[in-house]
Amino acid sequence: MTKKMKTYTLIRAIAAIVLLAFSCLNLLAQSIEVSGNVSGLWDMDTVNVIGDIQVREVETLNISSGVKVIFRGPFAFDIQGNVLALGTDTSPILFTMADTTGFHIDTLPDGGWKNIRIENVNPSVDSSIFRYCQFEYGKAVSNDSVHGYGGAFCIRNTHKAAIENCMFNSNYAYYNGGAVYLENASVKICNNHFENNRCGQTFAFYGYGGGICSDWGEPLITHNMFTLNSSTGIGGGLCLRFSDCRVSHNFFINNYSALGGGFGILHIETCKHVIDNNLFAQNGALFFGAGISNGDCSPTYVNNTIADNHCDGGGGGFYCKDSVVPVLYNNIIFGNTQFGGEVNQVYLWDLLSQPNFYFNNIEGGKEDFYGTGGTAYFGEYLNNMDANPMFMAGQFSLMPASPCIDAGQPDTSGLMIPLADLAGNLRMVNGRLDIGAYENQTPVGYNAPSPQTSTDITIYPNPVRDVLHLKIHLKQRADVTINIFNTSGKKVFQFEGGMMKAGVHGFESSISELSLAPGMYHASVEVGTEKWEQKFIVFR
Repeated sequence: MTKKMKTYTLIRAIAAIVLLAFSCLNLLAQSIEVSGNVSGLWDMDTVNVIGDIQVREVETLNISSGVKVIFRGPFAFDIQGNVLALGTDTSPILFTMADTTGFHIDTLPDGGWKNIRIENVNPSVDSSIFRYCQFEYGKAVSNDSVHGYGGAFCIRNTHKAAIENCMFNSNYAYYNGGAVYLENASVKICNNHFENNRCGQTFAFYGYGGGICSDWGEPLITHNMFTLNSSTGIGGGLCLRFSDCRVSHNFFINNYSALGGGFGILHIETCKHVIDNNLFAQNGALFFGAGISNGDCSPTYVNNTIADNHCDGGGGGFYCKDSVVPVLYNNIIFGNTQFGGEVNQVYLWDLLSQPNFYFNNIEGGKEDFYGTGGTAYFGEYLNNMDANPMFMAGQFSLMPASPCIDAGQPDTSGLMIPLADLAGNLRMVNGRLDIGAYENQTPVGYNAPSPQTSTDITIYPNPVRDVLHLKIHLKQRADVTINIFNTSGKKVFQFEGGMMKAGVHGFESSISELSLAPGMYHASVEVGTEKWEQKFIVFR
């Protein structure tokens, strides 16, 4: 071999070594291992948690969008400082477990990471914010009074946290709060989706709040979706105890519990907040109150829809116990059943449980109330109706001929009515409220103007069960693309519409054709260089 060839071979070998070194460095840059104290910035692909981690009071941790935080064992994340986990709708931050073997065993910590704990935080510390994150396989399993609460989050004695636009799936707590447990924590929990979370033991300790349990504090719980969550005690989706809070614009669908399949509220001396504009549908209960269970407290319910819930025991829709006197305005309670399919909307356990009803639509009327208090009902029952609400096919908004339109309480002072209904549409149309969670948007005798100058999108029905309709309003000729993403940011459908003229264009497709499982999605419509998005919910 010539000297020139030897030199060339040596150069190639050195180059290969350098490239290999850079590749290794790049690989290391994409993945790190952490334990103990953490702070600074996580902007790599994967963070492997190999021991308990904590953010100290004087420290801040920033987590970039798209980062995967993978726990390699049953480790906890303790926050005394400030954490900013800010994902995006298309690039969420993932918190998960490396090996989920044994997750289904409720008495052992196997198969899950412990939870995120935000407890007794110094009031001077900035709030921790979790936005567009996904939490799965969090598991709080301990028979002590501290560590068996909150599968993914346990927040105690602090108001310094906000959880927004996050997905909680398959988390478990030994006691309360399958996904999130709050104790004296007036935090913000908005625009999240809670699905397949569980809490409680069937043989010893009853669990409260399959999705969320809040004790004492006054959190803000709005615009969330609760589906397929369960608890062994009270509140398959949500449970409030000892103090109430604002529960507004939430979906409770297909949750299950012993009492209060969708929602349970109990042991509150004075209720100060309104429960409004929520949908409680297709929830189940073993004993009482498939839709809602009220125990030892008297909340105010305004413009909710409680429909198609079923209880194996008594009380398909609305259940009351322990001398409670809730007040209900403008609610629809319809299509709920008990026992083997017997129609029942309201079940009053004891003689002194006597809710007051004003301007509601209740199937069967007060004559069909069940329970000791129901058969001897003497509460106020004024201006209510017993009529088919005439829901739109496959969902719970109102058809134009519904008797619930413009039939709500005329005097809304003191009811704290929000500006929008459950679908985000204007709440007050034609000068008077409708009954139920949805406001019909077509005033009687009024022809709506053409929306051709609008530049947004409309999805209906929402939630959708069978056929999804999407309407686009274009103000000028443009190239149009429609994408549908799930809560993990994965694209599940794309339609290239091509160049389209100005005006109104409609698309429709069955849920089965789109292959969309029950859950929350968002549609993204790209019009030229602009983009519009809208969330929608699929349920069966």
